Amino acid sequence: MTWMKENYFLSLFAAGSVAFILYLIISNSFSTDESLQINIKQGDSLWELSNEYGVNEDKKVWIDKVMAMNNLQDVHIKAGEVLKVPITENSYHFDNETEIAGDTK
Repeated sequence: MTWMKENYFLSLFAAGSVAFILYLIISNSFSTDESLQINIKQGDSLWELSNEYGVNEDKKVWIDKVMAMNNLQDVHIKAGEVLKVPITENSYHFDNETEIAGDTK
């Protein structure tokens, strides 16, 4: 305990560093997803929109997200409405297969 009293500046620095790191972790964990606003056209449905905008995600999960983002009570949408849809991140798939020289696929 006497070491902390003698080196209070180090104790304050350590406590401040821990607080700053916790702030960064907490603020990033509660960040909201980015979204895109789209205009609904005649004949659009959430299922069709999930094919276009939710390509990397399960359709049901994507539709549930859109319903929550727009406070929708059911899956029915109308032409002329503006909906927020989540922006999907680009995912890259690396082919880690071994290729032998002269091997044709």
